[in-house]
Amino acid sequence: MSDRVCIGRCNASQRRRAEEHARDLAAWQAEMDAWANAADDARGPEPVRPDEPSLRWTAGTPVWCLSDASAVRSALTDLDEQMALRLMAGDGHGSINLGERVSSSPEPNSPSPAHDDLDELVRWLREWENEYRSSRGWPTSPHRGEAAPALTSSVAWFLTHLDDILTRPDFAEGFGTGILYWHNRLSSAAKTRPRRISKQLRCPQCHLATLSQIEGEDRIECRNRDCGASRGGPMVMTVDEYEGRAQEAIEGAKTRRRAS
Repeated sequence: MSDRVCIGRCNASQRRRAEEHARDLAAWQAEMDAWANAADDARGPEPVRPDEPSLRWTAGTPVWCLSDASAVRSALTDLDEQMALRLMAGDGHGSINLGERVSSSPEPNSPSPAHDDLDELVRWLREWENEYRSSRGWPTSPHRGEAAPALTSSVAWFLTHLDDILTRPDFAEGFGTGILYWHNRLSSAAKTRPRRISKQLRCPQCHLATLSQIEGEDRIECRNRDCGASRGGPMVMTVDEYEGRAQEAIEGAKTRRRAS
């Protein structure tokens, strides 16, 4: 395993905490400057420097960790189906006035944004394939037809070479993040991605407002990857358990109001 930090979602909470710490440091520095420039009799206590957060980064192997590399492969495998659903969900007909023009563009709106997405994705994959082929000294990609058949053929080709692509720093990040972007874009447009619903209660284990539920699943989980680091992992509970805790919180609030 390399020392390079995985660029995937496994390190999302670490990046967020690092960004928060950077903001805290900037605020502290501003306070220190004001404190240093204040008259002696107007100074209060010296501002306290924020503590460095304890960050546990997941390393790449060498660019993506195994879990996120698997997520890229899954997204690539699913592109074909998501594009088919995108075409079914929005063919562009019936809701577009072809007389309207795009702002700052001389061209009229496309009659089918979904097919525009398909054409754009196929072009994007073709460009990456030719870049990769060039790096290996191979001839340019063969003609794969148009539209959906071209997408199917490209996806199959990339699945064959994905393991090597994801270990090469010159290709792994751009291609992998691009695949995740396209999968997210298509699943959002086709409305096939289940919603993640944030819950009101704080996590009983790490006490952060990071509990959420994927719509339709019978589990509530904490999205703070540092939650329960010494206890086997983030908090997970059933919907019934969460609702029981929510009822306890409601009853506790009522009791406190009556007492006051």
